[in-house]
Amino acid sequence: MFFEACGCAFGLVEDRDYTRAQAWQDFYDEGTRVRTERAIGKAVAAGVTTELVDHDRYVNDLMPQLRSDWVCPHAAVTA
Repeated sequence: MFFEACGCAFGLVEDRDYTRAQAWQDFYDEGTRVRTERAIGKAVAAGVTTELVDHDRYVNDLMPQLRSDWVCPHAAVTA
């Protein structure tokens, strides 16, 4: 799972036996190595983090955060 700096989940890479580096590469793929590395660097600088989560946690806790109608509860605090 990929998380914003506030802690809200915003994306995922399904288990493909990836290393963490491979997951970042897949999620932020911009078509070229340089553009992908730049996108990853910007995400890291913005506080994006990753965490391996099991299916139960994803379904019960995190999947709702990936819906288009999710409203970040931290927005009022960080805006």
